[in-house]
Amino acid sequence: MKKSITSLCACALIGLAGTLIAEPTLDEFRQQVNELRQQERDLTKQRDAVKKELNAAAFKLLKWESEDTLSVAIASLKVQKPAKQRTVLVYSRTKGYRHQSIPYGIHTLTELGKRTGAFNVVATEDPAVFTSEHFMNYDAILMLNTTGNEAIPPGKAREAFEAFLAQDKGLIGIHAATDCHANWSNYLEAMGGIFDGHPWGAGSVVSLYNEEPEHPICNHIHTGDQIKDEIYQYKDDEHFTRDKLRILLSLDLSGPNMKKGNMKRKDNDYAVSWIREYAGSRVFYSNLGHNNETFHNKMALQHFLNGIQFALGDLEADARPSAEVGNGSAQPLPAGF
Repeated sequence: MKKSITSLCACALIGLAGTLIAEPTLDEFRQQVNELRQQERDLTKQRDAVKKELNAAAFKLLKWESEDTLSVAIASLKVQKPAKQRTVLVYSRTKGYRHQSIPYGIHTLTELGKRTGAFNVVATEDPAVFTSEHFMNYDAILMLNTTGNEAIPPGKAREAFEAFLAQDKGLIGIHAATDCHANWSNYLEAMGGIFDGHPWGAGSVVSLYNEEPEHPICNHIHTGDQIKDEIYQYKDDEHFTRDKLRILLSLDLSGPNMKKGNMKRKDNDYAVSWIREYAGSRVFYSNLGHNNETFHNKMALQHFLNGIQFALGDLEADARPSAEVGNGSAQPLPAGF
């Protein structure tokens, strides 16, 4: 009897609870959903704020931890005395993939110029710089890991960029400077090529082949030297050709672990760095520069410095196309490749 009474009481309580916890009305449920959406927005803002703070802290830590390495590397570099004070515009706007190495790259390039006395750096991601009244006062533009078809927007900014290159100036491209403006033929012609994949990823240790051992931009690099960095391949088109470019470095395919499954070029021309003359200006491009570590690598820094000083007009270097000096094709594949 007691069990029956207890069961009845339990059932009554359950029924009462069901009455008290009734289904919400449509308006109440709509309000609950809106509140959850607001919580999600708040969490997104918090996550973005934490990410921004983390990135700033990680960048500060990287500078701190690498300062000794960077200082030793820069102190060891050979530098040409500039003919006059030089200023390089470092432009790093991205409208596609954004490389995490951009802040450290700006830091390193700034310190490289300052500590060697070779140049000053003004860094920006604002395309308004190209139509500013002082734009033509820069000695060179350095495109640092720019991505996307509108890194430099169509219109007045591009017109100013092209006018700049017609004024005996310099153009420097680092890494993803060939992964932008696929819709701008004059840019591709100036820079020398367009990205077509990276068979060698950021964790790859690649072997370099020095195509010009006596050339002043790369005479410190030996065939077989290695570096850990992401390496692009370039579309086989009218822009990337040894009839126009002086190829300085390419990949040494005889090195360890150099064969990759997604290598596309039928001519096996996997260039890493080149120079050219374009519209009266000097152009230097290097594929190196995906990884933070590249920007305190002594070999890479000397290469960057030499190329920048060539573009500025302070380092004399032969820019005749490879085909014109008897180097019109890539090295043959190693046996068994």
